[in-house]
Amino acid sequence: MKKQVVLTLLIAAAVVILAAAPASAVIQEIVFRGTLASMNQSAGTITINAGYTYGCTFTNGTSTCTWDPGMAGNLTGTVPDPSVFTILKAGDPVVATSMGGPGGIWIGVAKVFPTPGIENWLATDIIGDPDSLPVDLAADYSFQYTAIPECGNCTGSVCNALSAAITLNSTDRTVLEKTLGKGESVVYNGRNDNSSVIIKFVQGQGLADKCPGKAGMVGLQPVSTFIIHVNQGLAAPAPTLTTPKTEAVPVVATTMTTSSPPVSVTSVPATKAAGSILLPFFAIGILGLFISAKKF
Repeated sequence: MKKQVVLTLLIAAAVVILAAAPASAVIQEIVFRGTLASMNQSAGTITINAGYTYGCTFTNGTSTCTWDPGMAGNLTGTVPDPSVFTILKAGDPVVATSMGGPGGIWIGVAKVFPTPGIENWLATDIIGDPDSLPVDLAADYSFQYTAIPECGNCTGSVCNALSAAITLNSTDRTVLEKTLGKGESVVYNGRNDNSSVIIKFVQGQGLADKCPGKAGMVGLQPVSTFIIHVNQGLAAPAPTLTTPKTEAVPVVATTMTTSSPPVSVTSVPATKAAGSILLPFFAIGILGLFISAKKF
């Protein structure tokens, strides 16, 4: 009798666990940094030589995240969008996030470049889900988005994304807020350093708990796909000025509009310029004295 009760309790516990699993299941995401080794466009896959794995440790409620060189090897997975094959090339340094285990499915790929002074390199291109990648955009830009669910088209905890509300920041200032439908793009080029950002929302998923009657629902994480490109721009080089070796004088640059062709002006010391101007008057004075003397 006792064994039967214990067995019944174990079966009941197993049923409870199995019933609860889909409601709280989150598929594992693993982030790697390495080099794009090869691309297979016909198969829709890329292979990344992964030298680092991104991981976090928690101490007293505080997280510390670093790149661990413990993982190395070639990992092959499907791409988040075919644009990977035109944006990236073999040899590019990348950060990529796989879902469900190493390789398999890449849900986010970022083209990065070594950035002195910071461990998380900056990205010029992101293909996939920006939220899955622990990288910031280049040129002091940052990006956030919220997928807006299509509440009539949901499966479990996720819905098809009707659109995405995006926010682009430049340093600590919001410079762009817009809602993009699937396939729509926007370009920001409002800074004076010739930089620009192109953002395209390809498709995505939103959380079902944002829909009426589904509050509190948890389960699989939603994944969205964006294509983001940052043109870093180039600051105009300072002009090289040739001046006398005297005390430096601040120069104020101004913009002038004129129909005359530009004239090249050579600066000279003030004393020399003054002497050049007075010389003709001095010669005229001497000539006048000579004529007066002849009259007498």
